[in-house]
Amino acid sequence: MPDDLHAVSACLPLWEHNIGYEEGDPAVISKLQAAYPRFCFHPLVQQVCDRYLNKAGVAGLPFVSKSAAARAIEYVLSHGCQTAQEIEFPNSSIRGVSVATQSFPLLKQYWQHAGENVSSRVAELLLNDQAATCSDTQDRRTVKQRVANIQETAFENVFLFPSGMAAIAATWRAIQQGWPGSTCQFGFPYVDTLKMQQRFPNAQHTFLPVGDSTDINKLRLLCESATPGAPSAVFCEVPTNPLLVTPDLPQLRQLADQYGFLLVVDDTLSACGNLQLLPIADVLVTSLTKYFSGYGNVLAGAATLNPAGPKFEQIQSLITADFEETLADVDVAKLRKNSADVVERTQVINRNAAALADMLRADGRVQSVFYPTVNDRVYETLRTPTGGYGGLMSIVLNDAPNTTPRVFDALEVCKGPNLGTHFTLCCPYTILAHYTELEFAEQCGVSRWLLRISVGTEPIDELKRRFQSALSVV
Repeated sequence: MPDDLHAVSACLPLWEHNIGYEEGDPAVISKLQAAYPRFCFHPLVQQVCDRYLNKAGVAGLPFVSKSAAARAIEYVLSHGCQTAQEIEFPNSSIRGVSVATQSFPLLKQYWQHAGENVSSRVAELLLNDQAATCSDTQDRRTVKQRVANIQETAFENVFLFPSGMAAIAATWRAIQQGWPGSTCQFGFPYVDTLKMQQRFPNAQHTFLPVGDSTDINKLRLLCESATPGAPSAVFCEVPTNPLLVTPDLPQLRQLADQYGFLLVVDDTLSACGNLQLLPIADVLVTSLTKYFSGYGNVLAGAATLNPAGPKFEQIQSLITADFEETLADVDVAKLRKNSADVVERTQVINRNAAALADMLRADGRVQSVFYPTVNDRVYETLRTPTGGYGGLMSIVLNDAPNTTPRVFDALEVCKGPNLGTHFTLCCPYTILAHYTELEFAEQCGVSRWLLRISVGTEPIDELKRRFQSALSVV
């Protein structure tokens, strides 16, 4: 989804399809036409692999640049792969990496965690022997200016990347270059943000999964310890995924100033323009794939630097030294077109989601609704004068093991991963993101039966009717 050659979400309409997807059931996998491009390979990307990289006993993946390929090679070698080879593409800055077939899962790990992916549009150009350029187009300038306007900063403080994870990974590399040592993940994160801090070469990390006042105190003690575990940077999301809780950013900023760590905030789930976060962060990272694009057919990300941050000059210098334009012109052009209505679209999504959350909270069949309007005092202090509460919420039903699969199957909205699209999406988030660690997720307060809803721009009365109809099956 959507019905587009370059769609970035799979359609998994029944509960059993999501289980089958996670377990690699051929009956499900064989029917997929597309999926999120960091987790599964788009058919055009697969064709590039088959044409240029795969042969007997060897498998490979294409990366956005020679530097990205070198990082992929470093990753697989650090995890026990014996050999890895860089492969040039004709008339292109794209580089492939090939490894022995048995080591391919390691290469795929890097592809997923780092987000330095060759997109389906770039693959299409490669297959047609056309160059995939990354140049200073007017589209690129327009996109950067739109991001800068949302973040209320200057154009030159915005860096574009081929995915949100690529923006996070670039920020992590800059921190490791300037302030090597341990990082801290504060609050339950999107899966690959944590995996990056666990698995990248030389990575050290502390994970404070709840992100509450107790974890604030743990972070303070960690900073005071002056051990190798004291963090050089703290990563967090605002609000968190999937419980939509806002960490106490003013407290984190105070600790950052006191102990000298950098504060890196992922603001993707707040949607565009709802919160004013740049003054409180050193770096904001955003998946532009989600609300900024809004149409589910292009991957992109951004890192925005706070020019008033205490370490602005150092982090700017480090990111600039490492940076290369790798978001292809063909993807930038689509992103520019999609984001033209981002302000108006986000306002409609804000209104729809707040109304749907109110309806679900009042329904006796719903045990819990996770949404920023529910007693989130920190979110309120960060909200802009015209800002809303975003389009993402999560729910847990009463008698969840018995009711959730039935309600999910009956729900008449698009069902699959991704979020921030103009059409409503629902997925069993914990099943898809943490299927091999469900008990761990539940220890962090994330139910395996949680349904995550990304509200779109459909007429709100129609959305309410569809959710009421699905709930009526129980």
